[in-house]
Amino acid sequence: MEDRALADYRDGLKPAQRRLMWTAKELKATWDNKTVKSARITGDCMGKYHPHGSAYGSLVTMATSEYPIIHGQGNWGSLTDGPAADRYTEAKISQIGMKMLECMDVADYIPNYTGEFKEPIVLTTRLPNFFINECAGIAVGLNCNIPAHNLKEVVEAMKVVVKKGKQTKIKDIMKYLKGPDYKYGGKILSTPEEIQQVYEKGEGTIKYECDYTLVKDKKNVLLTVTGYCPGFSPNTFITKMISMIDDGTVLYVNDSSTKNEPCKLEVSIKNEADFESKIHKHLIKSETYRYYAIERTKSKDITKDVDTTVIIPNMIELMNKWVDWRKEVETKMCEVEKNIYEDKKQKMNWRLIASQNLKVVVKGLEEKDPVKYIAENMPGIKGKTFAMDAAKYICDQKVISLQKIDQDKIKKDITDFGNHIKSLENDIAHIENVVLRELDNLKPFYKERMLKV
Repeated sequence: MEDRALADYRDGLKPAQRRLMWTAKELKATWDNKTVKSARITGDCMGKYHPHGSAYGSLVTMATSEYPIIHGQGNWGSLTDGPAADRYTEAKISQIGMKMLECMDVADYIPNYTGEFKEPIVLTTRLPNFFINECAGIAVGLNCNIPAHNLKEVVEAMKVVVKKGKQTKIKDIMKYLKGPDYKYGGKILSTPEEIQQVYEKGEGTIKYECDYTLVKDKKNVLLTVTGYCPGFSPNTFITKMISMIDDGTVLYVNDSSTKNEPCKLEVSIKNEADFESKIHKHLIKSETYRYYAIERTKSKDITKDVDTTVIIPNMIELMNKWVDWRKEVETKMCEVEKNIYEDKKQKMNWRLIASQNLKVVVKGLEEKDPVKYIAENMPGIKGKTFAMDAAKYICDQKVISLQKIDQDKIKKDITDFGNHIKSLENDIAHIENVVLRELDNLKPFYKERMLKV
């Protein structure tokens, strides 16, 4: 139950969301391709990975979040209206969402519910999705509510954690992490000290207020709400204002929002005193947060696939765990790439040796066992542990292609491969620099803070 309701701190996704992302990738609904029908994504997901029902609600959440990892086309709803059905909308993985899939070569996979397909335990993301997109869920005895944050602030705070590790204090990250962010605006009324308490304890309450203006004319006052703070519902507010028309407090209320101006409510009030005594309180909201998360791991129990551990951390503990995990992932990525380049360099070297000793190759082809002859007679290969592997590789090459090799170019390529391998070895030795580099690569996705501090 916790697995379905709480997000994993590493990729910030619940199972339904993770399976939708994986399904979209399998359907090639990626940023560089066309969108596909949402019903196709949710249908394939349900059939292959998520038999509990359509996960369209989860797809909508990912497409309308602070930093949407799904790019939606069509009517995906708003604060006042629900989305169109999945047969009418289309979707694909967004450009920032592609950062979630860059390290899947080193992900752990488990069988799906039928055993026919494989699905990842978590997405090995380079995007700190858990920290930038809000998440809410209710499990047995657990209630999780995590606010969205500004990507730039999270990245700068993460960089401090990478450098200081377990020595990081809340005040260190608070230099950059000013508090939650919200795409519809508003402002934080809680003090920095109160926000710090939430981060230190992993739970607490933050108070917000909507953005608004009051303009007086000769008779009335026009209230215009231009930013909706977290917890504010335009529909609920409009209903409340309509109820105040009967007693003469409000003259009219109008939702003037548009696609380009999503936050605009106009309320004509009889006098300013009524605003302060009866209306202002409806523009102030408090949200209670709890930073609960889970950690999914491959089970050692053969009767099940995944073990889940509930984590009740504060912000520093969460960030440290995420950074430590990122170091593990980047180390594996470097090792995979290093192995690829070592193999390329070795085979390139064998081709160079063969091109320099064509007589041995030609003579070997006249023997009953060409592989054995080349392994025992080729300079630079004979006597080596890899002699037979090298001889087999050389025998698979065309003699004319070996004859036409540009030896200067191949020597340069071997040198370049060697330098790249040394660079990867240096990255492995200083893996924290790789984590910092990948965090800096998120700069194209930065957005201005919308929730004023």
